Amino acid sequence: MFIGDECAVPPYRSAWVEDATEAEVRAFLSERGMPLADTPADHIGTLLLAASWLEDQSTEDESEALETLFSEYLLPWCGAFLGKVEAHATTPFWRTMAPLTRDAISAMWDELEEDSEE
Repeated sequence: MFIGDECAVPPYRSAWVEDATEAEVRAFLSERGMPLADTPADHIGTLLLAASWLEDQSTEDESEALETLFSEYLLPWCGAFLGKVEAHATTPFWRTMAPLTRDAISAMWDELEEDSEE
């Protein structure tokens, strides 16, 4: 579903957002000191890990960075991506994982919005 010639659901932001590049995500995360492997920085898994990493940094500046991560790098495409995961899932694992991931992202975004209102 995610790789190979029959890739129905590419797990990369650059595949979903017009003119988006992996390099801009890598630069954003590197500027904040997040250690990155040689794997694509715009992979959904890397972006979710980045959300956790930035949350752990939890200074005022990183809170702003976390809001940017969500508003610019996750939210514009994750809904469509997770919808496709659900549509193409052939196992109960992926049919369950997609809505759980959507709910987790939504809850984290709601918490960020509440924190920014205070």
